[in-house]
Amino acid sequence: MVDVAASVSGDLLKKYETVSNATVLGALSKRGYLKVFMNGVKSLAPGRRLVGRAVTLRYLPSRPDLQEHVTRGSHGEGFNETPRWDALEELTPGDVLVADCMGLSMTSTGGDVVFSRILSKNAAGLVTDGGVRDGHKVARYGYPVYGGGSTPTVGEPNVLPYEVNEPVQCGGVLVWPGDVILGDEDGVVVLPSQLAEEIYEECVHHDEIEAAILWYTQKEGVSPKFFYPFNEETMKIHQAWKMLGTSSE
Repeated sequence: MVDVAASVSGDLLKKYETVSNATVLGALSKRGYLKVFMNGVKSLAPGRRLVGRAVTLRYLPSRPDLQEHVTRGSHGEGFNETPRWDALEELTPGDVLVADCMGLSMTSTGGDVVFSRILSKNAAGLVTDGGVRDGHKVARYGYPVYGGGSTPTVGEPNVLPYEVNEPVQCGGVLVWPGDVILGDEDGVVVLPSQLAEEIYEECVHHDEIEAAILWYTQKEGVSPKFFYPFNEETMKIHQAWKMLGTSSE
């Protein structure tokens, strides 16, 4: 695999917790990144913000010879090793498991027992364009969960985990290992890791300006239309907002 990823620090991930996904989308679109929002992937645990580095897992359609290839025996200990377990063991704090299930939203990529490992690894969360078995139970673990849906079915008759930490698609978006995964109530945005440092200040500045517009228009009872696209009057409002120390919340 050609490595285009940049290492994103835990400190930078923390900063992105307060940055709007919509603002990130805008900054990326200016740079020609137009396909970074996952289709058909929704929050199964509303109210939780997700920010983390991608550890990727790719599923393929099931076939008997693939089953034999990806299952590496019990090692005499009564369990089978597969790429899914490999992916879970790769997780560290700040990582997100991103599972490419080919958009099969009701096909399970794992359930509460499997994904309890995300909790014990103190990882950031789970994203898949497949289904999550017993999704309501997984949501109780407390970390952000995004998927095509919740299902009671087992996925293995239809799909099998194949490889770990290679480029994948998820929700129709390319995800490179190490990319920054941003989830909120609207869905999931993929921020290429090499751009995370570059666009951060721009995103913060944009969010501040919009907070200033909201503050001013609500205070004065005027339409926001006068301040888009951002113009000289917009900048005056922003400066006034900053001088007052108004919270961007």
